[in-house]
Amino acid sequence: MSLEKQTILVIDDEQLNRKLLRAQLSVMGYVIWEAASGSEALEIAKEKPDLILLDVMMPNMDGFEVCRLLKESEATRGIPVIYLSAIRDAKSKVHGLALGGVDYVSKPYDGPELLARVKTHLTLRRQEEELSLYAGKLEQMVQERTQQLVHADRLATIGTFAAAIVHEVNNPLTSIGGGAELLKLFWNEAEPLLDRHMNEDQTGKLAKGLPRVGGYLEGILEGQRRIAQIVNTLRTYSQRGETGMAPCLLADPANDAVRLVQHRCKHGVSIDISIPDELRISCNRRKISQIFINLFTNAIDAMPDQRGTIHVDAVPANCYVNIKIKDSGCGIPDAMSETIFDPFFTTKGEERGTGLGLYIVRNIIEEHGGKIRLAPYDGAGAEFHIELPLLQ
Repeated sequence: MSLEKQTILVIDDEQLNRKLLRAQLSVMGYVIWEAASGSEALEIAKEKPDLILLDVMMPNMDGFEVCRLLKESEATRGIPVIYLSAIRDAKSKVHGLALGGVDYVSKPYDGPELLARVKTHLTLRRQEEELSLYAGKLEQMVQERTQQLVHADRLATIGTFAAAIVHEVNNPLTSIGGGAELLKLFWNEAEPLLDRHMNEDQTGKLAKGLPRVGGYLEGILEGQRRIAQIVNTLRTYSQRGETGMAPCLLADPANDAVRLVQHRCKHGVSIDISIPDELRISCNRRKISQIFINLFTNAIDAMPDQRGTIHVDAVPANCYVNIKIKDSGCGIPDAMSETIFDPFFTTKGEERGTGLGLYIVRNIIEEHGGKIRLAPYDGAGAEFHIELPLLQ
């Protein structure tokens, strides 16, 4: 509803009455629509005027019947109706108001009084619509806040489980690693002795299995080291408090992220990290890892059948490091280059995404004095450019 161009529908079978009302109301800046009958009025009312001035005594369909039909329709029931009638008895007035009219002005009416009543009801109408709009926005805000709380609760739950996993896995993992190291030391001593007596085994099993034992032990140790790296990474993410800024090799949080999304890469996603070892930044390592995790996860979700590549390159430029993360997914249209960073914007649907990932990414980068942007779409996946201050 426009404040400057509010619309009033005047319904009266007398043309002279309609002209008089048009003359009085037009000078106030209102747009006036006219209807000479109830059936015509019902059609025009579908265009939703802001107020209706309705004559009661009309042929075929009187004003009371028009009002009743207006209030029965979902499209028009919210439009305020003021009766204008020469009928003055209280019973008729009560009947009209009971049908849904907001006011009843008796003819002949006083011009200034009518204008005052029209202004009052238009103001109430505007306030009602504004309140309805605010209620809708408030409901949306409640839903968004609920989603945020659910998301935060999920993160807290993940942190709790991560802490439990670290606690439960660390001790047996240490035992496995220690035992494997002792077996390797023992095997270094035992292998030459067994090798000298290998010909005495008539079954040939010793000769067949002996060369493999060293590889088996090394495989156990390599698996133990990989699990230990994942456990250490989970320990970082299970910490409730925020860690402060500290010097960090840029490659470390990137590799943390690779380890945490590795389970998503089983179908054929490769992540290539090309970050020079000497690049150092001052950062919250957990938060910088979160940047890579969110971007890697989005890239994997955008890949057909979750197969493709993600390349991470970093080069120094004056006091900053420029990081490029490019994937082979379906890409992001240029029209979304700004809105993708808005909170709750998602193309994944409510079941798969909260719409907070890239919003969080941008906030973290800006907290670290950096910038992020989406490169123009070239038809070959998405490419994000990140700029972060280098540690001098």
